[in-house]
Amino acid sequence: MDMLHDFFDYLCVVLIIVNAALFIYSYKENRRNLSYRLFCMYLIISVVINLFVIILGSYKINNLYFSHYYFILQFILLSLFYRTLFIKNQKQIVSAVLVTVVGILSIQYAYSPELYFKFNTTEVFLTCFPIVVYAMIHLYNSLNKSPKYLYINAGILIYLATSTLIFILGDYLSGSNTGAVNNIWLINKVLYATYLALILTEWWKNFRLIKNK
Repeated sequence: MDMLHDFFDYLCVVLIIVNAALFIYSYKENRRNLSYRLFCMYLIISVVINLFVIILGSYKINNLYFSHYYFILQFILLSLFYRTLFIKNQKQIVSAVLVTVVGILSIQYAYSPELYFKFNTTEVFLTCFPIVVYAMIHLYNSLNKSPKYLYINAGILIYLATSTLIFILGDYLSGSNTGAVNNIWLINKVLYATYLALILTEWWKNFRLIKNK
């Protein structure tokens, strides 16, 4: 089981770095595409956070607080990403939710700063659930027109819809040493690898050929 965990850990690191490198490679041809720029920024930040987590973890230094940066920045960037894909009324909803969630979390950390050094399940739900809803809205919108970012959207829908529950359950079960807990975290890693593979597929299908045009 440990070998499987290690395999997917390494696979996810490789995939996220490759994805970021490929999107940066195609950035010049897509720099006028705001949704592309936002998603590229999301990948770069994901790489940076992952590398910090790995480095600190290798020295047995607490890196749990990086989860806050990951979830909040992911929420902000993916919210803005979907906002560029939505129609006018939907854009307003995204803006309102973005301000509300950031406001709630700011108040929560202001009143309970000790949460900075803990895993915050409220933060996980507030930052992930709206993105899942946006992915569903985008899927619905795509039924009536040519779909954009189809593979990325599918990956977000598959991964975040499941991982939100896994993160919450995993935190409550973290005190247990049962094999079920290990299986839960392994499933999360498999889903994350699937999500990253779909991002790679998106680049391969829709952006790699731009260089040849």
